[in-house]
Amino acid sequence: MRNTWTLGAMGAALAAVLAAGGCYDFDAAQKRCREEGRCEQQVIPDAGCIPTSTSEDSPDDAFADSDCDGVDGRASSGLFVDPENGDDTSGTGTRDAPLRTVGQALARLRQWDGGVPTRLYLAGGTYAEGELVLDVPVSLHGGYSGRDGGWGRASGLVAVLDNGGATGLTVQGVTDAGIVLEYLRIRSADAVEPGQASVALRVLDSSGVRLRHTVLEAGRGGTGAEGTPGDTGTPGPIGMDGQPPGGDPPVFLGVGGTGGVNTACPGPDGRSGGRGADGVSRSAGMDGGAGQPAPTSGATVPGGAGGRAGSRVDSTCPPGAACTCTGENGSHGDPGTQGDAGSAGSPGGASLGTFSEQTHTWSPGAEQQGGMGEPGEPGSGGGGGGSGSSCDLTSRPSTPVAASGGGGGGGAGGCGGLAGRGGG
Repeated sequence: MRNTWTLGAMGAALAAVLAAGGCYDFDAAQKRCREEGRCEQQVIPDAGCIPTSTSEDSPDDAFADSDCDGVDGRASSGLFVDPENGDDTSGTGTRDAPLRTVGQALARLRQWDGGVPTRLYLAGGTYAEGELVLDVPVSLHGGYSGRDGGWGRASGLVAVLDNGGATGLTVQGVTDAGIVLEYLRIRSADAVEPGQASVALRVLDSSGVRLRHTVLEAGRGGTGAEGTPGDTGTPGPIGMDGQPPGGDPPVFLGVGGTGGVNTACPGPDGRSGGRGADGVSRSAGMDGGAGQPAPTSGATVPGGAGGRAGSRVDSTCPPGAACTCTGENGSHGDPGTQGDAGSAGSPGGASLGTFSEQTHTWSPGAEQQGGMGEPGEPGSGGGGGGSGSSCDLTSRPSTPVAASGGGGGGGAGGCGGLAGRGGG
């Protein structure tokens, strides 16, 4: 087959050059002629090719060249793209000078002025380019052998659109244009953001889009977003105060306060505080006992440390006087330790999710959200307060020593935190 070109305005320029003498850059002139729409490619059929139809040759599954222009489909109604031998800078979109990327072909079509090509003829191979948005009425036909193969066609010469992003191809704002996507493999990569979808093909605000012999290959969706933490559990009540010393020996020792008990938790998972230390004779008070888990919980989380004992205060009384010697209060016990985190919820299930018309993205549905986590373990009880101090009473031989007050009881442990919300 032989191609000839009808030169419009270029013919006049050529005549002027020949008349005046000199050289003329025919290649550059032909390129400008095509780009400006002043040239039409005319095909002289091969002697052995017989046209089989008077209607326009559209790409078909028989790969028949029904108009004998050397390609399945009408060559003059489309742009040719070859990922191996094309060039986006010098290429014009013809069979002999194809473009290299689909993105560049679409960009040129957006700026086309009149007689816009309606097809892109794609050579087999991988088109590793950025995210593609098809927003002009043009069909994508894969299966061609490219420039070196004479643009023959076979089913195994699939054009692979693989941009490495979470969205492969987007068809947007094209209505009733009869767009055909055929002999393609459209891929999207695994999503990287939590809860993000991987979508091979999106069709937005469009109609009349047909897929033929096309494989959509989406990657994995993103991992579910973390669930929200549960609310803090209810604090436990404070322990009871230790009793002051009083009475005669041996009952004048102050009794330690009982630990607080948390009854507000759902179920038997509260924590009791430690009992305060009893008062002692002839020395500074003792630390209160550490808070302990409630007996019914079965947990072994230790409580807070006991409070520091009150310091001993000595006093000198005049002979024969009745003196009262008061020691300092013991300090507060340490807070109980935080309860352990609850167990993770069950994994989410599979579903189609929900499509947003506003953002044009998918979001996980209720079926894809993980189950709620288990409530956190309750905190342990606080340590009992330190007992008050004692001192010598030198003026009362019958009672040489004053007793200290008892330590305050430890505060009760807080309830376990509420269950966290499942991630999506």
